[in-house]
Amino acid sequence: MQSLESKYTISTGKVYPYRATWLTVTCAACALFTVLFLRLGDIQLANGETFQEQADENRFFRQPLPAQRGLILDRYGDPLVWNIQQYFQVSDPQVLFPVLTPITRESALQLVATAGAEAVTTQPQRLYRFPNSLAHVVGYVGEVTAEDLQRSSEFRPGMTIGKAGLELQYQDSLRGVEGNVTYEVDALGRKQRQVQVQSAVTGKDLGTSIDPYLTEYVARQLGDVLGTAIVTDAANGKVLVLTSKPAFDPNLFTQVSQDISKEVDRKQQVAALFQDPRNLFFNRAISGAYPPGSVFKLMTALAGLENQKIDQSTQVVDEGVLKVGEYQFGNWYYRQYGRVEGPIALERAIARSNDIYFYKVAEWVGPSGLAEFARMFGFGDRTGIELPAEARGVVPDPEWKEKVKGEQWFLGNTYHFGIGQGDVLTTPIQVAQMSQALANGGAVCPLSVLAGDTTNGNIQTGNTSQCHQVGIPIEHWKLVLNGMMGACSEGGTAFPFFSYNTGKYDPQKAADLNFANGAVACKTGTAEFGAADEKGHRRTHAWFTALLTLPQAEGQAGAVASPSAEASSSADVAGTAELSESMSATIPPSKIKAVSEMSDEELHQLWKEKIQKFGFPAKITVTVLVESDEKVPFREGSADAGPIVRKIVDWLASP
Repeated sequence: MQSLESKYTISTGKVYPYRATWLTVTCAACALFTVLFLRLGDIQLANGETFQEQADENRFFRQPLPAQRGLILDRYGDPLVWNIQQYFQVSDPQVLFPVLTPITRESALQLVATAGAEAVTTQPQRLYRFPNSLAHVVGYVGEVTAEDLQRSSEFRPGMTIGKAGLELQYQDSLRGVEGNVTYEVDALGRKQRQVQVQSAVTGKDLGTSIDPYLTEYVARQLGDVLGTAIVTDAANGKVLVLTSKPAFDPNLFTQVSQDISKEVDRKQQVAALFQDPRNLFFNRAISGAYPPGSVFKLMTALAGLENQKIDQSTQVVDEGVLKVGEYQFGNWYYRQYGRVEGPIALERAIARSNDIYFYKVAEWVGPSGLAEFARMFGFGDRTGIELPAEARGVVPDPEWKEKVKGEQWFLGNTYHFGIGQGDVLTTPIQVAQMSQALANGGAVCPLSVLAGDTTNGNIQTGNTSQCHQVGIPIEHWKLVLNGMMGACSEGGTAFPFFSYNTGKYDPQKAADLNFANGAVACKTGTAEFGAADEKGHRRTHAWFTALLTLPQAEGQAGAVASPSAEASSSADVAGTAELSESMSATIPPSKIKAVSEMSDEELHQLWKEKIQKFGFPAKITVTVLVESDEKVPFREGSADAGPIVRKIVDWLASP
């Protein structure tokens, strides 16, 4: 038999391993086809849908359609902000990312008539009706930033979102749901045809308790000071006014101009807002923490009564200075005028804001007891008002000082605590909540800027079920209330109200009767802060908080009775380039005069018409803070904050 080796021998005499080569080629081919089949399976079966989507993305282009934001409504059902449309000329309707040039509505209509609807596109725009007085409450919108994109995957470049105030706090509800238009595109990225349109969904409207006309007037009375004013409905904690000064114009962030020079100027103005040393975006009403000064003496008085350390007849002798060892704690009356009060009891001590009296009451109650009582009224914690960046403030006690400062608590700390100085810090909104509770017989209601649920722009009156009593006996409440009415009457500290309370306050009558008769109960405060100057003087902020019952006009309800039949609601505006009247989207009625152009008399008349139709709360609190500044480093409660409160009360009480 011929050997295997000789069988594969050729003429040269050499032997070639043909069988081994054939096997190698066969295995390589099998491996190649196996890889190809596996890859084909991966493409067609495992990732077929993914690759199809990628192909479609190259073939189709989705253009976002911005959603119309929901409206923010005032307590009367009218919009605080309008939705209008901004018009743009499209450089080339066929390209995916054309250059957009702002134009007027009139120019847009002419362009559509000559070049077709695709030559124009629109974008929704916010127009704020009360740009400065309500800037910190309503807030503003702006284009999404890189930080915003990192914070939420729901945002996309170019999207407009809430940046401050209610626009930020209720961004998810107000913004609606974006739609889109799908186009088929060619290899060069030019639109070939429209494939599908998914309409945007309008955002939800948000009802508030804000009275914009009263707010505008209050903001005018604050003028150019650094400060804030808050007006509340004492019965339920609804906030009627919350304004902070200085403020900013939120329309600067939304009103794009078709004039290049004006647009450059607008951007410069926006940049200037952020560079202003007065910190225009700082909401002093909820974010500022200040020593409360003498307004805190109301807490000290109630804590002394509740802890049975004092009663109506308890007296302290004011000799001008209270000495503790080598330290002296003086009364403001002695420091300013060299005079003393002599023996003084609770009601007179409140009316005269006597420091010596409240030093001793704080000593008898003790710092822990005083801190515990203050926290019952909401001090040292956020009120929960529906606005971003609310501060907590500070209610100190020995444990806090040891933990935070690493220091021991001394009797002098207690004295300072008792008159609202030292380490205690409060926000204006916390002082407003204390005032609301005092005007409401000791029932604390969570402060809120929302009117309640809204349906199609209609306001439903908020309920008071969340209010809770802190347990103040009626006789204690009357004592403090009587002392506060004494402060606003002849012989008290609040001289701007002496004439107002004449004929309304009778010391011989019960406090609740005087209060119902319209007498104003108030407390002044002049709060020291910072380091002393070369003369030993510290700069001071001015506080003034007032409670009153308003005279009700005949037929006028005590609260918002029903939603306005004329209340505006957000239109369902599609995000296309069509220019029908329905798409011009809630253009402000020309018959409405700009509020900023109204006189105080015109504004008051408009407000009176609203409250005649809808009613107005009967029990009101007004809290004003005026900050120290470089021009006026020493502010005083009666002299600086008191006149502002008086003007507000006169506006509210005038027929």
